[in-house]
Amino acid sequence: MNLDIRKNIIEKIKNDNEEQIIATINESVITNDELVLPGLGVLLELFWNKLDDSEKTSIANIIKNSIQN
Repeated sequence: MNLDIRKNIIEKIKNDNEEQIIATINESVITNDELVLPGLGVLLELFWNKLDDSEKTSIANIIKNSIQN
């Protein structure tokens, strides 16, 4: 069985508008379900690949500060 998680996640949301994407992310975070983590990882990967080095540093700092608090 060959599952392409990235392709499936992208196909599922590619026609969604911003509100729908926000709702999908919020629902994934609120449910605290580990099964959705790969999907959130795909979204992070898509987002991350569009950032420049300065933005990546800023996001990394936010994550670091979130972990420490």
